[in-house]
Amino acid sequence: MHAPAILSLRTLRYLANLCAVTLFMAGLGGCATTAPQVTDGEMEMVAYYELVVPTRLEIQRYLTRPVSLAGDGDADALRVLLAVYDASGDLAKVYGRFQFELEQRAQRETIGRRVALWPIVLDTPELIQRYRDYPSPYYLFPLELTHKPLPPGQYVLTVRLFLPGDHRIMDVYEFTFDGKHATPLEPH
Repeated sequence: MHAPAILSLRTLRYLANLCAVTLFMAGLGGCATTAPQVTDGEMEMVAYYELVVPTRLEIQRYLTRPVSLAGDGDADALRVLLAVYDASGDLAKVYGRFQFELEQRAQRETIGRRVALWPIVLDTPELIQRYRDYPSPYYLFPLELTHKPLPPGQYVLTVRLFLPGDHRIMDVYEFTFDGKHATPLEPH
């Protein structure tokens, strides 16, 4: 048994536009066309995809912070909590590739120094469950720093989510870390 093919958002929009043009041309006097026919099922697939695909990503600012994986008070990781929403504004499941980027910036600067970059792919039910923050509907990412501990300063965390079909969403969170005692990461 074959799994149904999932078309990219770009392909689905192309098919929807092609269907509209084909219907318009057919109404102009019965002109014969060799354009591929789009079935009702394909149009339904386009509508479904546009409804459930994540459209907004939100870093939970009050719960995202430097933490101590070792439990010694030194900030050796980031605890990032994310909410992902669909076109209706409902929380959505995620299938895609995350890119977390942490920069340290001086005040009033727009470009900073990259501190860390973490790519994480969620493409199986097991990976989705690993990063879900049950019982909440959010996703929790404990991101270990390569260069520890995190020094005091101003930081910018950028989270990008790359979805199938060249669809991307992102959020940015600016925060200040005083370098003082980092709380331990709670068990997941």
